[in-house]
Amino acid sequence: MSIRSWFGLALIVLAGGILALWYLGDRREYMIAIAAGQKSEQAFRLIKAVQLVTHRHYPEIKIEVFETRGSLQNARLLDSGAVDLATTQADLVFGRRAQLVAELYADAFQLVVRRQSGIKDIGDLVGKRIALPPDQSGEYESFWFLASHYDLTMDELEVFPGTEATTDWLMINGDVDALFRVRAAGDASVLRLIDELDAEVIPIPQAGALRLKQPALQVGVIPEGSYNGRPAVPARDLPTVSVQRLLVAREDVPDEVISKLTSILFERRRELIDLVPLAGSITAPNRSGGTFLPIHAGAQAFYDRDQPSFLQENAEALALAVSIVVVFISGLLQLASRRRKRVMDTYNRELLELAQRARKATSFQALDQCHAQLADFVGRIVQAAERGNINAQEFNLFNFTYYAVEDAIRDREVQMERAERTDAGTRRNSMRRIKGPREAAS
Repeated sequence: MSIRSWFGLALIVLAGGILALWYLGDRREYMIAIAAGQKSEQAFRLIKAVQLVTHRHYPEIKIEVFETRGSLQNARLLDSGAVDLATTQADLVFGRRAQLVAELYADAFQLVVRRQSGIKDIGDLVGKRIALPPDQSGEYESFWFLASHYDLTMDELEVFPGTEATTDWLMINGDVDALFRVRAAGDASVLRLIDELDAEVIPIPQAGALRLKQPALQVGVIPEGSYNGRPAVPARDLPTVSVQRLLVAREDVPDEVISKLTSILFERRRELIDLVPLAGSITAPNRSGGTFLPIHAGAQAFYDRDQPSFLQENAEALALAVSIVVVFISGLLQLASRRRKRVMDTYNRELLELAQRARKATSFQALDQCHAQLADFVGRIVQAAERGNINAQEFNLFNFTYYAVEDAIRDREVQMERAERTDAGTRRNSMRRIKGPREAAS
């Protein structure tokens, strides 16, 4: 088999393998586990919406959403490999396996107080009872980070950590004076407390100073009227601390899965907003946000989809390079063709010379030598074809010339045999005339 034939066969096998991988990869199913926090949180509801919309458009991706204690547990589950993705606050310490997918929305530090409690700022919390989110949760850690900045210690506060339902009950029942949560402005649970208790949200200033200690924190605001328009609650824009709620993934989650999930977050946003209006806040990762997490390769591939590729950016240079390569290869092919032509011309001259020697041969011994030279010549031609020095068309041309030379040798053999028989008959007739009639009769 020639080199070209092997090359063609290799291309066919490669193309078949690529098609097989594409077919199998397109039909592969993925099981994805997402830690989403407490069911009452916006993050959990948003991830449930993502689960529903993903099932509509990418049924091969099976998503399981797990309720957890909160961001801190989510981060630990992700780092241990128990889940594939997680929602978490940007100010938490992450393991080495977490990578960014998207920023979901901004959470705000919110301190809800009973109006009759006398609490107007952070310093008024001294000696008061305060309900906190579950311990080992991101919100719980955020409160103590805030308290540390204002020099509030556990000895000065009476804290009651618990679930959302538990802390709501404590607040409504009058067992606590204040409640702390890290939620988006307009959060339904905060609104319920404000409506039922005539509670209020107090400002949390010095966000810029807090950001010096934790770069992931941001200067935030709870807009006027976030919880009621008339009368406005709050009555003015309240300064506070905000932190991004992130969707993060393990680095080993397949790129194609993360790319498809990212496309759901942005290309199917209208469907998500119909289920959870907060989905309108989803944005691409902001590298200056202070998390210092790398972006997952699958998410990055989606974000870069509209950017010109390397081929597009260097189209002119690549076209010039391709042209040069084509000209160079064309020149090489022409040189090779000329070299093969010279080789074939040499072979043809040798064959013609062999044919001439055969026609001029005067003995059968000379013809035998011509046969031997022709056989040796055939061996050289076959070796040249195997090395690729001559192609199939040139080999066919050699066959034509070979048969012509072979016929010339055979024709000369026939001529010499006929001449030999003629000479033998002539000699016998001459002998009869020399002997005479009587001798010939005897």
